[in-house]
Amino acid sequence: MKFKKKASAAIVAIFVISIPTVASAHVGVQLRGNSFVAGQSSRVCLSLGHGCTYKGNQYGTRVFSTVVPSTAGKPTPEFHQGFKATVVASKEVDANNTPNNYTVTWTAKSKNWEIDPYTFYDFGFKVTWNAKPQKISFLTTQTCFVTLADGTKKPLYLKWIQTDGTTPPATEDTEFGPAPSVTTLGA
Repeated sequence: MKFKKKASAAIVAIFVISIPTVASAHVGVQLRGNSFVAGQSSRVCLSLGHGCTYKGNQYGTRVFSTVVPSTAGKPTPEFHQGFKATVVASKEVDANNTPNNYTVTWTAKSKNWEIDPYTFYDFGFKVTWNAKPQKISFLTTQTCFVTLADGTKKPLYLKWIQTDGTTPPATEDTEFGPAPSVTTLGA
């Protein structure tokens, strides 16, 4: 019976991953065979699909960051050549003094390591889902830079942070979209 439950959960997870949704249109979530089961550890890969656009030109991603809620535990970032990874706990804590979330940021060590705007790239991290099955969103931001005529660097943002199904209109330097998310399953 236990085998049937695990097999059923695996089939549901495969089905959920294979359905394209609006929520994975720009930064997708891949578990690559790891677990959706609440209470277990897993690896999460966030796949960015393109760089930033400014006045018709494309720019590579220099900084990629995601907010990992405490419901996924404290994340351990994957190593990426040419990037420095950091994990910063939020100042807001719960009653047990656990940070509400952690921000994982990968920053290219130089322009030479920027992610080409015409390619895709995956950033991964390890987590341990808490015991309650639920939807977990990863508020994600890509940052690109354009050098203006006067030599200053202007940041451009792709903010994949929407969790309510809306998409605010883009501004001159910021585009918005749905946050990548996963739904954990009961054991």
